[in-house]
Amino acid sequence: MYVFDYDIRVRYAETDKMGYLFYGHYANYYEIGRVEAFRALGLRYKTMEDDHNIMMPVVNMDVRYIAPAYYDETIKVRSTLKELPTKMITFDHELFNSEDKLINKARVKLFFVDMLSGERISAPEYLVQALLKYFDD
Repeated sequence: MYVFDYDIRVRYAETDKMGYLFYGHYANYYEIGRVEAFRALGLRYKTMEDDHNIMMPVVNMDVRYIAPAYYDETIKVRSTLKELPTKMITFDHELFNSEDKLINKARVKLFFVDMLSGERISAPEYLVQALLKYFDD
């Protein structure tokens, strides 16, 4: 299992009139978590797209809002891969407030697409290889 934590501060522009993180911004936090989790593995979305012609569109997102995040609060975004990717990759995201209480969780499923053909493909081998050491078979 691969787990990566990344801290994000809730910015004023992301809040609603009550000072809560607006619900529509949570998906951005999940994406930041995914991008930074890949970066920590030595991989970059930009390289995947520009050099390998692979994109990863979201096919499903299931979200559970538990408690609000507030303006200027630091939120820990935990991004977890519980299984190696195959045709799809599934991230479990958990957001924790500054008191380390779970405030939000989501499961986001993405698939791999060859940008030249538009066809769905399997996870690139270099991604699977970068993740192998985190999984026991």
